Amino acid sequence: MTPRVLVIDDDDACRRSIASALARSGFDVTTANDGEPGLRLAEISTPDLVVVDYNMPTGGLAVVRALKQRHGAAIYVAVLTGDDVPDIRDVCIDAGADAVLIKPITPNALRRVLTDAVRAPDATPAA
Repeated sequence: MTPRVLVIDDDDACRRSIASALARSGFDVTTANDGEPGLRLAEISTPDLVVVDYNMPTGGLAVVRALKQRHGAAIYVAVLTGDDVPDIRDVCIDAGADAVLIKPITPNALRRVLTDAVRAPDATPAA
């Protein structure tokens, strides 16, 4: 089964770049330009993995909380942030994120994190 990934980021270039790299790596990718449309897409077709930007009009934390409340551990959620500070990592993990990834992230690094998550759904890879 091809892993389904939902990429939610309000930065068009970043969203397209991530989606393209993941699609080339064999993931089935859907995208949204903000949290609300992303949550609607997740209700229509539940993804296996979600990559969500921390800083959007509908904040990434709200998206993480909603996804985890609705789907729990069935969805792996990685938060992307440009701020590499412990407070943001802590608040993301407390909200239910499975990983916190720092922008810019290479396509190979992102692919590795998501591939590891699919292979070991009960194990959280180090962020």
